Amino acid sequence: MVERGLASWTKGLSARERVREIATTLTQPRSVQWVKDEAQVSSLQTVKDELEHLVEFDQVHVIEGDDGNPKYAPNFQRRYLDELTDLLNNYTQAELREEIAGIQEQSEEWQARFDVDSRDDLESTLTNPELSGEAVRTRKTVLRQWEHYEANKKLLKHALELYDDARTQSQKSN
Repeated sequence: MVERGLASWTKGLSARERVREIATTLTQPRSVQWVKDEAQVSSLQTVKDELEHLVEFDQVHVIEGDDGNPKYAPNFQRRYLDELTDLLNNYTQAELREEIAGIQEQSEEWQARFDVDSRDDLESTLTNPELSGEAVRTRKTVLRQWEHYEANKKLLKHALELYDDARTQSQKSN
């Protein structure tokens, strides 16, 4: 069997751990077979059992696929709250503000580089017939990064808004 280049992340992980790694990072609904293949697990039953365990603990949702078979979808709300909790527990307000400033600087750099006012303006340039294929690909890559940065910025802002309240509650429980 040919290795698929995943050996570095699978090394030292059990089959169940590999399933958890794949399932908790889903970005769209996937079948049991897809998770099995990605996690490089030989037993379909092991994958099913672990996915059901993750559903039970609200890590993923099960939905009916187009073919009538179950698919496992990410729990974006849980993931968002976990990331928010991580920011609140592991970073200072100054560090959160600095990260927001870095994101803003990057956005301003892209605005200047592509002579646009916003990410939406950059997206509207993709159909410009004067752009080469390479230029369109570059802009699409920047768009994906910009969207990711905007989502992170929103998360960081939420962490800052909740920071004092979260710290107060944390101190009360200690």
